[in-house]
Amino acid sequence: MEKKVKIQRTRLVLKKQNIIQALLILVLIVLINILSSLVFFRLDLTKEKKFTISPVSRMILSGLDDKVYIEVFFESEDLPAEMLRYKKVVKEFLSNLQDYNKNIEVTFKNPFVKDDPELNRKIYLELYNKGLNPTYISQAKESGYSEKLIFAGALVKYKEREFPVNLINNNASKGTSIVGLSETELERDFVHAIWLLSNKKVRKIAFLEGHDELNEYQTYDIMMSLSKYYQIDRVKMNQQLNALDEYAAVVIAKPQARFSEKDKFIIDQYIMKGGKVVWLVEWMVFDMDSLSKRSSEMAMIRDINLDDQLYKYGVRINPDLIQDLRCLNIPVYVNTIDGKPQFEPRPWFYFPLIVPDTLLNHPLLRNVEPMRTHFVSSIDIVGENPKIKKTILLRTSQYSKSMIHPVEVSLEIMRENPELLTFNQPNLPIAVLLEGTFESAFKNRLSYEFYTDPNFVVLDTSKTTKMIVISDGDFIRNEVRSIGEKKQPYPLGYDKYYPEQYTPGNTQFFVNCINYLCADEDLISLRMREIKIRNLDRAKIKNQMLMWIYVNSFVPVLIIIALGLMVLFLRNIKYRRIKFNNGNIKK
Repeated sequence: MEKKVKIQRTRLVLKKQNIIQALLILVLIVLINILSSLVFFRLDLTKEKKFTISPVSRMILSGLDDKVYIEVFFESEDLPAEMLRYKKVVKEFLSNLQDYNKNIEVTFKNPFVKDDPELNRKIYLELYNKGLNPTYISQAKESGYSEKLIFAGALVKYKEREFPVNLINNNASKGTSIVGLSETELERDFVHAIWLLSNKKVRKIAFLEGHDELNEYQTYDIMMSLSKYYQIDRVKMNQQLNALDEYAAVVIAKPQARFSEKDKFIIDQYIMKGGKVVWLVEWMVFDMDSLSKRSSEMAMIRDINLDDQLYKYGVRINPDLIQDLRCLNIPVYVNTIDGKPQFEPRPWFYFPLIVPDTLLNHPLLRNVEPMRTHFVSSIDIVGENPKIKKTILLRTSQYSKSMIHPVEVSLEIMRENPELLTFNQPNLPIAVLLEGTFESAFKNRLSYEFYTDPNFVVLDTSKTTKMIVISDGDFIRNEVRSIGEKKQPYPLGYDKYYPEQYTPGNTQFFVNCINYLCADEDLISLRMREIKIRNLDRAKIKNQMLMWIYVNSFVPVLIIIALGLMVLFLRNIKYRRIKFNNGNIKK
């Protein structure tokens, strides 16, 4: 009888312990939920931290002092499966964004009204004028394929201002899924829109004019790309000493007229005050149109009177033209059939294709695609000023060579096999970054009266500043199509002869350059974030399909059975101990 009482007491004690443990677990779960609602925490196990907002984005979101309204137009009937999946990705991303800032409100809308084509046309034009681009999607039907026009975009609104975000990149290339490419850019595009709308001060960038530089049509695309971040002005100095002072950076794009000493002095003193400059200058001049009349032509030197100033800052652009086996193709006449000339693509060694050096690991080059150049020259680093850091940003391939002036440019080089042994000058520099404290190009050149004049301040040494020198004036030039009196610019990097040679790297690199000079490295890091789309290996799936069917069918069942047996085993041990403690051991 006494033994039974002891067993009953032991069971009551165990029951109380189990109840207390259950209550403690319940209290712990409640406390964890309360703490999780007060302190934001997320564990992201993906390699690229796909579901984690970057530190730069969190910093931008933390600076919001008002509501942000995101109106998403992604509602339509009969969307294909890929678009439905992408719509879900967009919703998840925006929900993720809301977790980091409760001031963000998101709504999904169908912009169009059923059975009202006239109203839908007005809505279409309104959205298009706001910057949202329509997308044609094709879908398989029983009778074939059908096309549908949709707006996959969003309007980000903040304090009575709004900015468009297109959710599909219609310029996808290299076989990359259009939807997948846009997924990698969601954070960049939405956070950039929020940054742009919430940024109280917009800095100015000047494109210099007055020396026959590239005009507004030839630089239209790059100016549009930069206008997302800065106010873009085209500026003539007009001999005004402070003409450039209000600008964060100045772009000198392929000047073809000679600079006066006063214009050089204005630029020099702008640099001495801490101004930043991108020089896109070249000494050798050649026009491709001249080859349409004859098979060869001489490249000439154009003296624009900037060589001494650049030399003083630490670089020298050589009077040469580079040939590179890694280059773009141009159409070449080969035959006439039925009275029509026939052309074939041939490599044109004077148009080197520049691939960024991944070993350099510079923020200006991360994730930048190949860049095109036209009649580019080599750059030498000169001077021994220890206060200037010089970084070669862009180089030619290992199979390149320099053609020193005078240079005859001939189409005949495409009709013969190149002599590989002559391409023996690898990695020729064509773009250099200079950072530090510069000496004035006019130091010890001005008369004494200028220094003694109280109304005329001359600086001999600069503040810490930066500049970039690129030896290709056409680096940011886009093609322009003339339609009567109207001009239509092509995208920068687009090849009107061979669209498959589209090279977006020029835009990416140049926008990075301006961001870097203006100390906006955060914007560079935001754009540089890369999320790889890992496609399934279809051959591997086919070979291992049966194995994975068995694994998915039986392994979970076996795990449950193993856990059940383990629980029974532990319970058996537990109750054997209880009986042992009460002196009742059964074998």
